Amino acid sequence: MIIDTHGHTKDVNYPINSTEVVDAATMIDAMDRFEIEQMWISPTSGMVNDCHEHNMIQYKNFKKLYPKRFVNFAVINPYYPEQMKKEIRICFEEYGFSGIKIHSWLQSFFIHQPGMYYIMEQAIKYNVPVLFHDGTPPYASTLQAAGIAERYPELQVILGHAGLYDETRSAIQACNLHENIWLCLMGTTIGETREVFRDVKRKDHLLLGTDYCCGGAGRIPESIIPNRIDTVKLACPSDELYEQVMYWNAKKLINL
Repeated sequence: MIIDTHGHTKDVNYPINSTEVVDAATMIDAMDRFEIEQMWISPTSGMVNDCHEHNMIQYKNFKKLYPKRFVNFAVINPYYPEQMKKEIRICFEEYGFSGIKIHSWLQSFFIHQPGMYYIMEQAIKYNVPVLFHDGTPPYASTLQAAGIAERYPELQVILGHAGLYDETRSAIQACNLHENIWLCLMGTTIGETREVFRDVKRKDHLLLGTDYCCGGAGRIPESIIPNRIDTVKLACPSDELYEQVMYWNAKKLINL
């Protein structure tokens, strides 16, 4: 079985003017076909619209209905300080969410600022990991996110793309330097994924992600799933490590 640690819910208005919605039943059908036991999700539309509305939609349509299949990450917007504080409380005290998703590239904010520090401190308070979109400067550089891990050593930081195409080696370096960083293998090429397997010292800090439902309008969202699974399978040097990365490392980080 597989735990996909980087997925999304697809609602209206992402991309702009999109009316496409992927419901929980459709996602579960795809998950079952690819032997995904559980998916960690955040609302993509909440990154470019009202995060409160889309966190609530995710809670009602995913968390409440399928609590074992979906692990829910809240999208938080530091541009609205008072609403942000209220949203954090709602997501963790009322909804029972399990993490925070930061997509500073789509949300267009600098990671190192007081509002972000408040969010990180709340993640520590509620003992939940923070999943960062990384690998796309200027707002979402891998080492910017690594700087958060350095500032807050008690915080669990997931680099959601392990550096993507340009910053994979930065992600490897950061993971080796900071014990509180995990790398999600989503977006790296086969060659770069081999580098990660070869050079990362803590193999228990490697995770699988597909970015399911974050594709543009007109794409078949599930088409990305076999691509990511095959990339990790082709790059992984052993069956034992493959099983560890595809399932057990995630289970150890969040066990629901």
